[in-house]
Parts: sequence; C-alpha cells; structure tokens
Amino acid sequence: NAVFSLEERDRRWRKVRDLMARHGIDLIACLPWTHSHDRGAADPRYLTQLGENSDETTVAFPIDGEITAWHSRPGVWPSSNWFTDIRAARRGTGGRTIVDWVKEHPQYERGTIAIAGLDSDFRAHVRAEEGEVNWQSVEIIKRELPNARIVSATPVLGEARWQKSEEEIEFLRKGTEIAERTLRAVIETARDGVPERHTFAEMNFVNADAGGSFQPMFGWISGPFDDIPHRIEQPTFRNHKTGDILVIEIEGRWGGYIAQIDQTFSIGPAHPEMKDGIKLAWESFDRVFESLRPGVTVGELIDAGRVTGMNGRGRASLTMHGRGTGDDGPGVFGSPPPEIRNVVIDENCCFIIKPSMQVEGRAGYWGWGDSVVVRRNGAERLGTRPQELYELS
Repeated sequence: NAVFSLEERDRRWRKVRDLMARHGIDLIACLPWTHSHDRGAADPRYLTQLGENSDETTVAFPIDGEITAWHSRPGVWPSSNWFTDIRAARRGTGGRTIVDWVKEHPQYERGTIAIAGLDSDFRAHVRAEEGEVNWQSVEIIKRELPNARIVSATPVLGEARWQKSEEEIEFLRKGTEIAERTLRAVIETARDGVPERHTFAEMNFVNADAGGSFQPMFGWISGPFDDIPHRIEQPTFRNHKTGDILVIEIEGRWGGYIAQIDQTFSIGPAHPEMKDGIKLAWESFDRVFESLRPGVTVGELIDAGRVTGMNGRGRASLTMHGRGTGDDGPGVFGSPPPEIRNVVIDENCCFIIKPSMQVEGRAGYWGWGDSVVVRRNGAERLGTRPQELYELS
C-alpha cells in the first residue's frame, strides 16, 4: 500500500494528543465500522492507516504511550509501518476488545474515553447525524466501565482532520490522478450498444491497475436525456444508447485518501439543453473557485455558486463537501441547514466542488466537479482535465 512517513505519523499523533488534552480526554476508542464505502472508518484510518478494503479496525489511542490496534489477524499488514502492536480480535467484538484493553491499563478505568464516530459535526461524519458506531458496542463499554466518562471523539478528530498536511494533499492529488485515469476508461469504452456493466468493469480495472485503494465509489446516473433517472451507485443491465446522458461521480483513492471528480457524458451527440446546461455548471464552479480562500464563509460560496441562464429555465447551484478519509464537511447538499453558512474555510482544507444544474421541466440533474485545496492566496485544483462535455460515439 501507499503509506505516509513517520514524520507525518508524529505530526498527526502530536496534534490529536494536544486536542485530547484541551478537551480533557484520556483515551480515544475507535470501533469497527466499514459502511459507506469505508468512509465510516475515517477516524481509525487517520490514526493508524489501517482498514484497506473494509478490514475491520479497532483502535485504543491513549493520550500518551503506545497505541494498540486490532484486525482479524495479528502482525504486519500492508499499511502498518507506523507501529507494531496489532493484535487479533474476533469480528464484531469492538466493544469487548476496548473493555479488555482498558482493564489491562486500569489507569483509564476512571478516565474520559472518547468514542470515534459517536456523532457528527460540521467537519466530520456529515452524513451520519446519528453516528457511525454500533449501539451494542457502546453499551458494552458503558456497562463494563461504569466509572469512565464516555464522550464523543468527533470534536477532536474532526478538527485534527480538517486542515491537511502537504503529505495528505499529495495523496489527494494522486487520488485525483487515479480518478482522471478512470474517467479515460469511460471515454474509451462507453458507446452505443456497449453494456453499462462493461464500462463499469473497465473503470474498476483501471482504478486497480493505477494502484487505487479499494473500494472506490462510482456514483452513476444513466438513461435517456428526456427522462433522466435518479442517482445510484452501480451500473444497470442496460446497454448505453444514443441519446443517453451519463453522469458519474468518480472516486480516486490513494493510501485510503479519497479524491473525487464529477463528469457528464452524452452517448452520441449531446442534446442542446445538455450543452447549454453544463456551461452553467462550469460557470458556477469557476465562481466558487475564484471565491475560495482562507476566511471565506460557506454562505459566501453558496451565493457565488448560484447561476441562472437559458432564459431563466436553467439553474446551477453549489454542492460541496470535504475530501480526505471520510464523509468530511462542510456538507453543502440540496438545502443545507442555515448554520452551515457561517462555517469559515481555512488554509489547506480540501473539498470536492461539484455544482449541479437543472432545467425547468426536465427531470434529473447533471454537472461537473473537481477536488481542490485552499491555499493562502486562493484555491488550487488537484485535477488537470479541461471543462468538457464528452460526446461518445
């Protein structure tokens, strides 16, 4: 696997432990959860690098001393260059595993234990308002450690993961490169009469061949432009047909870091409204990109991304969220809550900026997006492809 340096390990662990001290936390416990294409496991991945392809990871991360992790099998794993204490645990026993470790280290029995993924905030686990973790595992910890104070680790790990290091940014840049290579597979494969599943298979081959981490998410919208279906995350059993629209969210992952691009295609010549509409999405992206710098608020970005055209029938609007190891924030989807407008963007935050557009009287949406990093004097795209509507024939 692609792995980070020991210097990056030391930077992260020092930052997390400083935040633990500020919040009065003695131990962070990460329980195994692998849903949402492994994005649920963002926190243990950040702390340990472990968790490739849904490998269940449990972690005990104390405020000082050695950390311990558990996988289904002990010892060396492809991304275990940061530490050596990797033990075996039966699958589905995260709560019991943490309890047993605390009893081996009784100084934590009366301490404050923060559980990763217990809830969400504007920085982390933004698609998991009710938390990521298994209820029974949390109950076991509370019952077996009655003198411990149990809190959420989201305020600590969300802040730690919010601003990226240069190593993290380079991993996201590599992930974006993999996503762009995966896009080329669509350009070279998708044609009238070709099964959607063949296109999808070629995308997976290119992702793996490029060294991408498993398992990437490919959001998928395909069907006649006159009746655009909703988004799914797999191909249908249809063949591509002339007149179809194809909209794909393409993740590229490198060392577990998740970058993303969004691309619209037409099978055969594009409908004039598809051509006019995508220009609104490009304009929205460009406006947001120009506004993106440290100190800008999410509300200002939302306002910048509002674009109308096509004699008032076409409307583009901002969709964005963080990119890194998980479902990171701030999440601007549909009608975001009012308080999200006040979130201030910081230097070295990384996002997918992906405006989508709709045309009055037409179902569905389409758009264009790229991963970006916020630099001191403005934004930097992590991708290199042009703003283009591909007509595949």
